[in-house]
Amino acid sequence: MDIQPHDTFFKQIFSDPKRLKMLLDIFAEDIAQDIHSITPVNTEKFSSKSQKFMLDLLFSCKVEDQDAYIRVVLEHKSYLDKELPIQLSYYNSAIWEEAIKEKEYYPPIINIVFYHGKGEWNMPTCLPIVKNTKLEKYTSKLNYILIDLNKISDDDIISETHKDLCTQWALLAMKHIFDSIKDFIKVFELIADYIKTHDYIETTHCIFLTLDYIVSVKDSAEEVENILKELTGGDEKVMTLTEKWKMEGKQEGLQEGLQKGLIKAKKDDIKSAVLIKFGLLPKDFEEKIENTDDIQALNDIFKKVILATKIEEIQ
Repeated sequence: MDIQPHDTFFKQIFSDPKRLKMLLDIFAEDIAQDIHSITPVNTEKFSSKSQKFMLDLLFSCKVEDQDAYIRVVLEHKSYLDKELPIQLSYYNSAIWEEAIKEKEYYPPIINIVFYHGKGEWNMPTCLPIVKNTKLEKYTSKLNYILIDLNKISDDDIISETHKDLCTQWALLAMKHIFDSIKDFIKVFELIADYIKTHDYIETTHCIFLTLDYIVSVKDSAEEVENILKELTGGDEKVMTLTEKWKMEGKQEGLQEGLQKGLIKAKKDDIKSAVLIKFGLLPKDFEEKIENTDDIQALNDIFKKVILATKIEEIQ
C-alpha cells in the first residue's frame, strides 16, 4: 500500500491548526497548554545547495512568548523505519537553515511522529540512548512526541474529540484502515447517527473525505454503501447524502486519481531517499524523475537509489 491516500487524507484534516492543537491536547498535554498562535508554513524548504524537498506538515507557533516550529511526520509502515531519526535530524537542520535567515537564534522544533501502522512502535522517543552520565552532557539529542493510535482506545478517541467530529472520524478511520471493513462499524455508526439527528449537515465535507479515504484504501464503495443502509434502516437523509457523495464524483475517476497519487508519491520517495543518502539532489536527476510517469520505471529507479553506495551510481 502506498502512503499517498494516507498522506493526502492526513493533510486534508490536520493542516487545520485547531485540529493540530487538539492532537497536542490529547497526546502532549504538558506542553500543549503553553502553545498558541499555530500557523501553517509552506513545507517546501531549500538546503544550502538549493535542493528542494518536502516536509509532511510544518507549523510556526509560540511557546509562551518564544517562537518555535511544530513538524508532524506521518508513519504507517508495518515495520520500524530505522532511518526515521536521520530524516528528522536532516529536516530539522533544513528548518534551521531557513529560520536563521530571518531570526537571530535557532528556534525550537517540536517533532511529532503520527503512527497508525499495525506493528508495535518500539523506537525510543529520545535518541541516542546514552549510558554514560558524563557523555550525556555532551551528546546531541533528538526528541519527538509519539502519537500512536494503537495505544488509544476507540472510546477514548470518541470522548477526547467530541468537540470536533472531523478529527474524531479521521482518527478512528486511520486507526482501523488496515483492519477489515467490519472494524469501521463504529465510524459508520457515528456518521449515520450524526446525519439522522441533524437537520442541517455542517460537516458534509468531512463525511465525504472520510468515506473517500476508507473506500480508496479498502476498494469497497459498494460494501460501505450497504453498511450505511443496514445501520440506518434506509434512513432517507443518509441515503440522500450517500447519493450526493456518489454524484459529486468522489468515486468516479478514483482509480485514475489514485494512480496519479501513486506516481507523485513514488517521485517524492525517490527524491527523499537521494537527499537522505547523499545530502543533495542533482538537478538533472530531479528533472529525470519529474519527466518519468511510468510507475514501473519509477520503482526501478527507487531500487537503484536504495542499492547505490555513491551518487554517481544513480546517474
